[in-house]
Amino acid sequence: MNRSNRLVYIFLLVLISLFACKSRQKTVTTDFGRIKHISDKNLIDSLEKNEFQFNVLSAKASIKVIDDKETSFKAHIRVKKDSAIWVSITPLLGIEMARVLITKDSVMFLNRIDKQYFVGTFDYINNKFGTDLDYQMLEAVIVGNSIEFEKEEKDIITNVDKKKHAYYISTEKKRKVRKDLKKDKNKLKELTQAIWLSPETFKIIELILSTPKSDHSLVSKYSDFMELEDNSFPQKIDVTLISEKTVNILIDYSKVSIEKEDISFIFKIPAKYEPVQTN
Repeated sequence: MNRSNRLVYIFLLVLISLFACKSRQKTVTTDFGRIKHISDKNLIDSLEKNEFQFNVLSAKASIKVIDDKETSFKAHIRVKKDSAIWVSITPLLGIEMARVLITKDSVMFLNRIDKQYFVGTFDYINNKFGTDLDYQMLEAVIVGNSIEFEKEEKDIITNVDKKKHAYYISTEKKRKVRKDLKKDKNKLKELTQAIWLSPETFKIIELILSTPKSDHSLVSKYSDFMELEDNSFPQKIDVTLISEKTVNILIDYSKVSIEKEDISFIFKIPAKYEPVQTN
């Protein structure tokens, strides 16, 4: 795999990883006492009440991707709720080597080093890499929230996981936000999520996304929770992506802010750049 294609590959892996926030305020501590059983409705209500609410978010992160080799880089990330995810990727030397912009309709990538670009759709990426992504899913995992799901009792399994000292919720992704590829309903894959919640904060401490009809799954573990504007957010994330091979992504976030006003999401393809060959 040449350098350009590896940049695209690493970028797509990072898209699937989870995002969270850090603040230089006091750490949220936990009391490992006995977990009280609560009703399914109260557990779901507590999950939703404690999910991250924002309009525009900005953060910096150190990211390490481990597959057949180890790659480390820094990233500046901006998210506008329900609209766009923007990422600027830099090596440790600090010069931008790549830029990413994701919207509900498109995924775009600039390779500054080799002067190349990629423009595609989620349908293209899902077909190419055997994934089951959409914007709603990416934004949810990037800010550490759950994916919207069916709330009917028959679609939800809850329990107390004593080994992990956490509440457990298993769901199916909400059907109304699913898009079958090329309108072929036979290609529709149900995505399930398993969630472990802290019994103290009701924040997600572990998330598993899986497609039952394939061997693809994503496991994300959240740790080192910090307080930010009356909410708690994980500072460190450990993501394992399992498909044809296993990839580990380690994320350490810093300098996070919830912006009160809109900020720029600049993405321009220079005239001299060539399209990346992904075949």
